[in-house]
Amino acid sequence: MNLRHLTIFKMVCEKGSITGAAKALSMTQPAVSHAINELEESVGSPLFDRVSRRVVINENGKFYLSKVNPLLELYQDLENYSGTLHLNAPLRIGSCVTLGSYLLPGVVSRFTLSNPDTQIKVSVSSSQDITGKLMKNELDIGLVEGVISDDQLEKIPFSSYPLAVICAPSHPLAKSGDQPVTLEELIKAPLLLRETGCTIRDTFDYALALNNLSSEPLWTSTNSDVILQAVKENIGIGVVPRIFADECIQHGDIVEIEIKDFNISCMNHLVFQKDKFQTESFQAFINLVLFE
Repeated sequence: MNLRHLTIFKMVCEKGSITGAAKALSMTQPAVSHAINELEESVGSPLFDRVSRRVVINENGKFYLSKVNPLLELYQDLENYSGTLHLNAPLRIGSCVTLGSYLLPGVVSRFTLSNPDTQIKVSVSSSQDITGKLMKNELDIGLVEGVISDDQLEKIPFSSYPLAVICAPSHPLAKSGDQPVTLEELIKAPLLLRETGCTIRDTFDYALALNNLSSEPLWTSTNSDVILQAVKENIGIGVVPRIFADECIQHGDIVEIEIKDFNISCMNHLVFQKDKFQTESFQAFINLVLFE
């Protein structure tokens, strides 16, 4: 029994005769009869009654037809998707928290407008988690910060953002005048930093280490907005992406501190497996990010 047998069986049922089925399928009558005999032998039961040189579907045949019809409809659906299946598969995007906050929503919105038939599934997590999911093929594309060391991943730098050292307007370091604050002065103040392992934190700690210094933060947080709000309340000195702090700086809610010889930024990368099959939607998403 195969798909050919089932197709011929269904057509005989629809046409009510071997002759009609043979004509519809551009087959000879003996070929149709032979296929029906093979199917009945495979099933182990007659599917038609032979009455006066005619075939009439019996109760076994009616029951069998009820099972065959959904199967053939499903096969037809699969055939309809042939060549376009990649257009209907969802695109799985992973993003670190920072890029998920200020970049990803706009990219997804524009992608959806130009690719309405492609569903986007998004996971926002740490850069380390995103690269791990890419390696397990649980994601198609990642937007991550910092250095990606795995050689199996393709890494395309597309932007960077500076980090800002911020404090409340009433904080003593905000009144340091025209003289930049030294790193030694900075690390003596209560620091509000992102969690260890976060690219922002690692970038900050690495920059300190280059000057033989280290930090012992008062607060650590997985969310830059938490740090921003704590800075507003004059709890300590925060280090966040400048894009998160710009509006508050402009409104005078916080102040950016100039640190002597300390300009740091995070590089952003598009990341995916090197041998990943790139569908049209995959390439369209990458182009949107690269030319954002």
